[in-house]
Amino acid sequence: MHRIAKTLLLSTLLASASTPCMALRPTPIKVSGQIVADDRLPRPSLSLGNVTILTDVTYGSIPGYRPMLLDLYLPAGKGPHPLVVYVHGGSWTSGSKRVTGHFSDFPGLLATLAGKGFAVASVDYRLSSEAKFPAAIQDVKAAIRFLRANSGKFSIDRNRVALWGASAGAHLAAMAAVTGDDPAFETADRSNADQSDRIQAFVGWYGPYDMAAMFRQAMSSPAPSATTMTPEAAAEASGPLNFFGCTTEGCPPGVLEKGSPTTWIDRDDPPALLIHGTADATVSPDQSIAYYNRLKAAGVKADLLLIDRADHSWSGPDRKSTVAASRKAVVATFEWLDKMLLK
Repeated sequence: MHRIAKTLLLSTLLASASTPCMALRPTPIKVSGQIVADDRLPRPSLSLGNVTILTDVTYGSIPGYRPMLLDLYLPAGKGPHPLVVYVHGGSWTSGSKRVTGHFSDFPGLLATLAGKGFAVASVDYRLSSEAKFPAAIQDVKAAIRFLRANSGKFSIDRNRVALWGASAGAHLAAMAAVTGDDPAFETADRSNADQSDRIQAFVGWYGPYDMAAMFRQAMSSPAPSATTMTPEAAAEASGPLNFFGCTTEGCPPGVLEKGSPTTWIDRDDPPALLIHGTADATVSPDQSIAYYNRLKAAGVKADLLLIDRADHSWSGPDRKSTVAASRKAVVATFEWLDKMLLK
């Protein structure tokens, strides 16, 4: 009897153990016909109010370089939404898509703009230590083409695109604005070659637009002592030299002319808003004033705002004036973008 009971028990255990094994199905393994080079791990997303933020989205991949990344701030609502692409400063040598000037929470500021109904992208690009002119301009153009190629995915209106940049970023954004689809600035990343990089509006904060004039001014000013210069001041002083492949003895022939937005102005350029501080000792306000006059002379719609006593990055003689100048620049920018792209 014991032998029979053991036999029955063993049979029952084997049957119960086999049942789930028979129910399991092998997990389907997806295989591509091509070598897969992109990162398929789902991108992290954050939320600020009714704005969704997609961080570190790859917009370009160039062999030999780090992936080119952007952060994307997407508003609630059906869309499609007009797009604003922000280009950070840093004398072409440094900087980040998440910091600008004295703004303690720049991502929060970009989210505020997105909350008004814009899709907002803040882009990184190759710095002068990685690649020389015109690489960074090509990267900005590649970001525009990527966002247009994915306009359906991100609910972007591909016909309403603005560039906004500060300092060196204003230079890069201005260059992209006045050389839309120009073969002279063919991009290294051709993954979205069927897309246009033309834009419909441009905002420049304390930017340099005539590089030859900027170099003349820099060379005529007394050179500060290397022992007393801060790292930031040293970067500002060496940045243009590094980016354009220049030395203190001079620059490659024609590079400053090719790298100046003033060279490329024509009547088909997009409307522009230029904002500059009257006390800017890094990039003279004359740069924005002269650029404004050149745009108007060519028949381009342009607006100019000079902020009294503001230095570079909206720095003022005290904290109160720095706050006031920074806020004035933001309000003017947001109102102008609203008028250009939303109304």
